[in-house]
Amino acid sequence: MEKIRITKEELQRPGPFLKGIMELAFDESCIMDKNGYILHCSDSSPLIWNRPNEESIGMHISELDSASPYPQLLETGEAVLGKIHIINGMSCITHMIPLFDYKDEIIGAFGVIIFRGTEKIKKLMRDNSFDFDSKSKDLYNQLAKAESYYTLADFIGNSPAVQDMIIFAKKVAVKNYPVLIRGETGCGKEIISNGIHAESHLKAKAPFIKINCTAIPSNLLESELFGYEKGAFSGAYSTKLGKFEVAGTGTILLDEIGSLDSALQSKLLRVLEEKEFERVGGNTLIPLRARIIACTNSSLEKKMQEGEFREDLYYRLSIAEIIIPPLRARREDIPLLINHFITKDALDLRCTPDAMELLQEYNWPGNVRQLRNFVAKMDLLERKVITEKDVRQTLNINDSHERESIRESASIDRKVSSYEKKLIEDALLQNDLNISRTAKALNISRNTLYARIRRLNIHLEKRIDQ
Repeated sequence: MEKIRITKEELQRPGPFLKGIMELAFDESCIMDKNGYILHCSDSSPLIWNRPNEESIGMHISELDSASPYPQLLETGEAVLGKIHIINGMSCITHMIPLFDYKDEIIGAFGVIIFRGTEKIKKLMRDNSFDFDSKSKDLYNQLAKAESYYTLADFIGNSPAVQDMIIFAKKVAVKNYPVLIRGETGCGKEIISNGIHAESHLKAKAPFIKINCTAIPSNLLESELFGYEKGAFSGAYSTKLGKFEVAGTGTILLDEIGSLDSALQSKLLRVLEEKEFERVGGNTLIPLRARIIACTNSSLEKKMQEGEFREDLYYRLSIAEIIIPPLRARREDIPLLINHFITKDALDLRCTPDAMELLQEYNWPGNVRQLRNFVAKMDLLERKVITEKDVRQTLNINDSHERESIRESASIDRKVSSYEKKLIEDALLQNDLNISRTAKALNISRNTLYARIRRLNIHLEKRIDQ
């Protein structure tokens, strides 16, 4: 990018051409001096900053936008283009461009908001039939990842297990503790994590950054999370902000946390304990402002026993542990879920009583995702009425013997839950309802015990001493 050169006089008193660009070319713009103080604002600025220009002029940019890239621009001398900032609850696409004098020294910066909100630019990018270059793809991915699409109300279920989980998730949301969400594949971990983020930011939008720990090689994941300094390694031609920084005061979701290698586990533990981190190749401590939510469908207890997952990291992450019940543990929610999928997609479908009974008896190894796909397949096959035969053929339930096996399996699940509930209740009573002693007796952590008490809907007359 060519350097923009102006005189100090032009910086202080912009001419008609620069003023015209400020007013007409962008949703909002401002000019700062080399120290980051606002010199000029466009007429549209009050719509962004919620204050008159007379107040904004003379303020430091960090007072208006705490996540401003101006320090990075001063350090590198390079423009920071196409970045997403949450300003007064609105996602904005911004440019920050350095201004040089004729001695090639930075004397200020030109900050612009090219889009207020993200829907307009996402629609433009989706509707135009051209191949995205890498920068366009990166920007679209940022737009997609910076927003939360679900609330806790989107988790469908009236069963006691679900209602207790939602109540606990709402309590967790208003605290800034790390959260560990556990559950089988397809049970709704992403909805709960999105919902906690949305519940945490009711008054103002904030970024929701998702990272799949299994999708990125370990040697790249560190720089993706922590960012890196210019020259930190071969190919690091400029400073890059990591996801911990990009998340700002929002939420970062670490999906499949159980797949992190031991080195990254140690570094994540330090971030959680110290609330700060360093970019790769850097020595400046950067405060962590985002909440960390971790998800897993693997057995962390087994991984800890095998030395694959740090116990101290588990205890740090599981301050608030949410265990999502599998669909087979809340079969009474299946009719509600089916009706939800039919209504949401305006499908012309209904179930016969025999079909619904069989659907409630099935074990659903793929949980809610599998049930949703089943409904979609019925629509694809242009069924108007879902019959027992449709259920048998689609789910490969071949005969009455197999149906009886499903019923036996469902019965076993209920018996296991009942046995687990009785075991915990007895242990609690034997230890005078003391959580710490009970957890030690059962050889599980306090957080896991709390989670199982909620999942199994255990209520004892005497208040549990926390």
